[in-house]
Amino acid sequence: MKKMLAIASLALSLPAVAKGVEFQTPGALGMGGAGVARDNGALTSYWNPAGAAFGNSNFALNAGAGVGIKASDGLTENIDRFSDIDFESVRDFNTANASSVGDLVKTLSIMNDIDARQGHIALNVVVPVSFSIKNISFGIYGNMEGYIQPDVDMVNILPYDKLAGVSTTLSVADLYTAASAGGVTYNKSGYFSDAQLGILKSKINLYDNNALTLSQQEQLAYAIDTQLKNSGIDPETALSTLTDNDKLLPTLASSGTNTLNKNTTSVMTKAVQYIEIPVSYGQPINVGKKGKLGLGVTGKFISGTVYQNQVLLVNRPGDTKVDASDLIDDITENKKTSTAIGIDLGALYKYDKWLSVGVVGKNLNSPKLDAPDYFDIQKSITVSGGSVELKPQVRAGVAVDPVGWVTLAADLDLTENDTLAPGTVIGSTSVKSRNFGGGFEVKPASWLKVRGGGYKNLAMSSSGNVLTAGFKLFMLDVDGAFATDTFTIDGNELPKEFKVNAAISFSF
Repeated sequence: MKKMLAIASLALSLPAVAKGVEFQTPGALGMGGAGVARDNGALTSYWNPAGAAFGNSNFALNAGAGVGIKASDGLTENIDRFSDIDFESVRDFNTANASSVGDLVKTLSIMNDIDARQGHIALNVVVPVSFSIKNISFGIYGNMEGYIQPDVDMVNILPYDKLAGVSTTLSVADLYTAASAGGVTYNKSGYFSDAQLGILKSKINLYDNNALTLSQQEQLAYAIDTQLKNSGIDPETALSTLTDNDKLLPTLASSGTNTLNKNTTSVMTKAVQYIEIPVSYGQPINVGKKGKLGLGVTGKFISGTVYQNQVLLVNRPGDTKVDASDLIDDITENKKTSTAIGIDLGALYKYDKWLSVGVVGKNLNSPKLDAPDYFDIQKSITVSGGSVELKPQVRAGVAVDPVGWVTLAADLDLTENDTLAPGTVIGSTSVKSRNFGGGFEVKPASWLKVRGGGYKNLAMSSSGNVLTAGFKLFMLDVDGAFATDTFTIDGNELPKEFKVNAAISFSF
C-alpha cells in the first residue's frame, strides 16, 4: 500500500483548484454521476445552468471536496518490479554471473509488458464551493487532474560486456556462457509449458549462429525457465520478449550498437490544476400547461497551472531506483500558469413535476491553458509544451420522480472526451472518457437521503463497471465509487477506480 498512498498524496499535496478536463460529478457521484436533469441546488452552475431557471430557494450553499484515483494493469505493478532489479548489473552484463541471464530477461520483459499494455495512473481532486440565489448560480470550483503514462524504448535492448572501459555487444552464445557460469546444471522448472519451451529452444537454435550444441541450447532454455519461475512475469510476455522479430534473441543475432546503456524507457507525466469562477443565469419559458423549458448560460474565468515532464525509469542518474515518490517529485517541478474564459450552455425541460430532461454543453469555446516546455529524453532536446485545450463536452440526462420520495436519474456523455493522458505527446493512444451512468435516491425522511447506482466508461473497452453509493444526513453529503475490476500494486489487489466526495449543503 505504500506506493498507492504515495500516489494518492500527489492528489492531496497539489493545490486543489478548478475543474479537470474529464466531466467530474460533484454532488451526484452516489447516483452514478447523473446530475444534468436533477435539481442540483447550489451546484447548478456546474451541472446545468438551465437549472437556475427553476431556482426556488432564496439562498443555497454547497462546500465540499473529493479525491479519485484510477489505474490500469501494465504500469503500477511493473514499476514495482523495476524497483527490485539492479539495473546497473543488467546493463553491464557479466558473463561470469549465472543470474545475469534471468535479470536481463526480466528487465526486458517488464519493458515489453509496459509497452504492450500501455497502463496508466490517473488522479483527480474536486473542490466545489458554490452558491445559488433564485435564477443566478455562481461559485469557485476546484479540481486537479493528472495522468502518468509510459513511453517504452524497445530498440536499445542489447546487453554488453564492460571490459577495460570498452563495451562489447554479446551473442546468444554469451548468454549460455553466463547461464552456465560456475558449472550450474538446470532442469525445466514448470514456468514455461512444454510447448513454450519447445518454441524457445527452436529460436535459440535459429539465432545462435551454430555456436552451441543441442545440449547447450537446451541448458540455456532451462536456465531462463528456472530464473524466471518466481519473477511474477507472465510466461507469454517473457517468451515474446525473447523470440519476437525485434526482441532479444533476433537482435543479439544481428548485433549492433543499440545497447541498454542508451535505453530511455520513461513515463510521461501531465497534470492540470485550475480555479474556475462561473456565473450562471437561467431563464424559464412556458411551453404548455404541464411543461416548462429552462435555458441557461454560464460564463467563467479560468486560472490554471499545467505540469508536464518526462521521467526515466532506467538509466537514472546514479542508477537510483524509481518508485511512486520519484514520479510525484518530478511531476510537480515543471509547470506553467495561464488564464482563459469559458462558456457553457444548457437546456432543461420539466413535465408535470415528475419528468425532467436536460442537456448541457461545457467549454463550448474550447478555452486553452498553456503547458510548459519539457525535455524530450529520446531526442535530447527541449520541445514546446503546447497547450491543454478544454474541448467541448456535451452530456444529456433524464430524471424521473415516480413518487415524491424516490428519484431515478441517468446521464450519457454525447461526446467522447479527451483526458490529460499524454498519449498524444508520446505517440500512443490517449485515454478517452465517455461515461454512461445512473442511479436512484430515496428520501425516507426530510433529514435523510440514500443513494445508489453505477457508471461505465464506454470509450475504453478495458473499462469495467463502477458501483456508487452515498447518503445525506442533515447537511452532510457523502458519496463514494469503486470499480469492480482490480489492478495490482505492492502485491495488493485494489479497485481500478476509487472516488470519495463529501460536502456540506443547505438551502432556505
